[in-house]
Amino acid sequence: MTTIIPQPPKIEIDFTDAALTGTGGWSLLAQMAKRSGLLAALGESILLKRRRRGASDAEMLWSLIASLAAGNGALSDLDALRADPVGQALLGLSDAPSGRRLGEYLCRFGGAEVARLRAIAHQLARQVAPAIVEHCVKTQGYVPVFVDGTAIEVDGRLFEHARKGYNGEQQYWLHNVFLGGLWASGLLHPGGVDVACGWEDQLADLATLLPGDTPVWVRADNAYYRGAFVGYCTAQGWDYSISVTHDNNRRPVLKQLEGLPEKAWQDIGHGESATRVSHRPSGWQQQHYVVVRQLYDGPQRRLTPAYTVILVSRDDLPVEELVRRHRGKQGQENAFKGPLIDMDLHHPPCRRFHANQAFYACGQIAQLLLLAVQYEWLPSQARRHGLRPLIRYLMRSVARLVKSGRRYRLDFAKNNFRLDWLLHAAFQLE
Repeated sequence: MTTIIPQPPKIEIDFTDAALTGTGGWSLLAQMAKRSGLLAALGESILLKRRRRGASDAEMLWSLIASLAAGNGALSDLDALRADPVGQALLGLSDAPSGRRLGEYLCRFGGAEVARLRAIAHQLARQVAPAIVEHCVKTQGYVPVFVDGTAIEVDGRLFEHARKGYNGEQQYWLHNVFLGGLWASGLLHPGGVDVACGWEDQLADLATLLPGDTPVWVRADNAYYRGAFVGYCTAQGWDYSISVTHDNNRRPVLKQLEGLPEKAWQDIGHGESATRVSHRPSGWQQQHYVVVRQLYDGPQRRLTPAYTVILVSRDDLPVEELVRRHRGKQGQENAFKGPLIDMDLHHPPCRRFHANQAFYACGQIAQLLLLAVQYEWLPSQARRHGLRPLIRYLMRSVARLVKSGRRYRLDFAKNNFRLDWLLHAAFQLE
């Protein structure tokens, strides 16, 4: 077999004055931010600057939001925007802050300013949610909702309100609610709080995004296996399924399997079978459960079966459908991880707690804008993609800005991977 060794040509390095940018997708993001009223809301609601010098409040926050939407989660990435006149022009910035100035600005945030920034995010979510709800109902028959929290690790002891978690690491807690792939509500809490802290306020935020007759299926982990959570979902008319993984919670359910005949188990495929169980936890109403039994670990039979217990609100659906709906939360867990990984939000940048809350609120706004562009201006086939392709193939599209007279034109490179997305978005804007 002939071995072909790559032979890169000898390249001479030179530079050009052409107005090039590697983030041409900012033009779409900026148009969506303007159309949704986000830019005006940032300028009217957040008033922290005392001097008319440098970037304004709105420019500070908009620079951070745009940077996060391009997958740049470090404050130092703002220095690249500051050196990119084309990027500033696309975003409508007269002045872009440095990473250091932005960090100092975020440290001015207090609880009241964070609440106003979260209100802006919620107002944007109310504009984006109808398209998400319509799509979910059309494709799945219901709107999947995922409620969860995750530890945000911090290094060192200087982070305000950071505490040791159950794993012994210094951390904050970020609690979120996702409606489909939409980051519907999010709030950074101090370390050491309840793992389900703030769920009622966040579900109240979610309720305002949903028409009253919307079929909803709430998915959650064992942290939300509590009577108040189940009672809230029931009062709202929402269906729910909750993983029951704690031994104390599982024990009374699994005890009912003793002496259960084999015919009570129903094959659901993939070497698994399932059955229904009813149980009334102390202080609750009677509840329905699905128990999934796994007899094989790959091709090898297990010595003892493995059981998965799921609390469900419905007993009128086939067990395989109940299991399928609940396991769909794995896809929403990926949507949860999307902002943390693809927008680099795993590590808070500031020592002040409220500054970090503002940082994560800006991350939520950036995610909402990306989904607004995805659902309103991209082909319907693009809706199956997560956050990463939107950042890589839309936001980070190579383009050249041309100015003729008083008119601007943005020329995208024809070798952009998702040229069809860009072309469809251009038609929508026209």
